[in-house]
Amino acid sequence: MIKNSFSLFQEKKGENRGSVEFQVFSFTNKIRRLTSHWKL
Repeated sequence: MIKNSFSLFQEKKGENRGSVEFQVFSFTNKIRRLTSHWKL
């Protein structure tokens, strides 16, 4: 799961680096990771 999100992260980084879309993506990714920790 972590590898998948990392590859997605790398792809997005290449597509639109520094854009608002990328910032939102990374932000939601962090939240998703935190919530997954709480669920476990």
